[in-house]
This record gives sequence, C-alpha cells and structure tokens, in this order.
Amino acid sequence: MQKGHHIISVFTRLRSRLLSVARDVVGNDDDADDVLQDAFVKLWLRQDAFVDIRQAELFSVATVRNLSIDRVRHRQVRRFVAIEDDVAVDGGDEQYLQTFDEVNSIVQHELTDVQRAIVEMRELQGAEYEDIARELSMKPAAVRMQLSRARKRVREIYRQKNEHHENE
Repeated sequence: MQKGHHIISVFTRLRSRLLSVARDVVGNDDDADDVLQDAFVKLWLRQDAFVDIRQAELFSVATVRNLSIDRVRHRQVRRFVAIEDDVAVDGGDEQYLQTFDEVNSIVQHELTDVQRAIVEMRELQGAEYEDIARELSMKPAAVRMQLSRARKRVREIYRQKNEHHENE
C-alpha cells in the first residue's frame, strides 16, 4: 500500500473511535466532527512521514486528542478572557493564550479563595449561578456579587500590569 493511502484507510477504519476520542474531550458532536476534519487535513499534509499503518494509527489518535484539547483550551481562553471586556486581543491565538496566562495568573494569585472558585466554576466550567451557590453554600445573589467583584479586580490588575509594561 502506498504511503498516502495509510491516512485514508486509518480514518475510514478508525473513524468511530477517533470521533469518540474527540467527543469525550470536546463534549459535543459538532466540535468533534470539526476536530476530525482538522486532524485529517493535518495528517494528510504529513502523510509521507508515516512508514506504516500502525504509525499512521498512533499519529491519528494522538492528533485527534491534541486537536481536541486545543479546541477546548481555545474555547476556555475565549470565555475566560471575556472576564475583561476591555481587553483588545487582536494578535490571534498566540495573543489569546498570552492574555489567558496573564489573566489566569491574576485569578490564581490575586483573588480570594471564594472568588477564585466562583470564577473557575463559572468561566471555565460554565456552571450556572444556582449550581455554584449550592456547591459553595451561598445564595445565587452572593455568587453574582463575588463574581462581579472578582472580574473588577482582574480588570484593575490586568490594566495596571499592561500600563506598567507599556511605560517600560
């Protein structure tokens, strides 16, 4: 079998397994389908690198898993960076990841334990206010207030850090 046919045969044979891997990571069928398409294109472009079907299988599963993780992280980054409505992120994915790292550092080091838990549950996990309140033995209104305070604190510190970097 020619090298280029490895990817086609692997994707055809392993499609349901690859889809399952992607779905387990990304959490829905639409994103999982997108991941499979992206993985196929990526692997197709590298098809000459695979010496046999087994290697193509291993790379296919790893690529689907990695692209799925990237998709989830990207989705979390966009949601998490939304904490700061005024943050202009025009530099593409790399800038988003840098901004995410900066905001995450602020959340981890500058917020109270309660605020950090609320931000992580709401912004990263997508939990509803009522679920967060139940989990933390709080009232939903208190969760909203703490989230608002946390977002304001993150904005203030983020702005201060970036103003400091711009003035250097």
